[in-house]
Amino acid sequence: MDCDEFAMASTHESGGFPGGPNQVSSGDECAQLFADKMGTSSDFGLLADTRKAKNGPSWKESCGRAATPSAESQAAFKKFPAPRWRMLDNDTFFLSMPGFEHCEAGKPCSWRKI
Repeated sequence: MDCDEFAMASTHESGGFPGGPNQVSSGDECAQLFADKMGTSSDFGLLADTRKAKNGPSWKESCGRAATPSAESQAAFKKFPAPRWRMLDNDTFFLSMPGFEHCEAGKPCSWRKI
């Protein structure tokens, strides 16, 4: 398992960035999630980790973190070689989640082919 963060840990928007707009004193203040296989398919879902928050995330957290299977985590950025996609300090960015744009926080949602 790997641990992934949102916003990405190395950005100013991260809950762990000192003095950033979403700074938290502990990762426990972030939405706690985990990825797991869904049924017998090879699809993975992002599920609420209820060990800290018994009812799951409130969706008002300023950050999120998830335990993710290593193979899924490492494959996520495989097509983005670091030297080519490197960002400089204070660069703006937009994050898109193709196939999940129709989803609403806190409601079950499935990926849609686009």
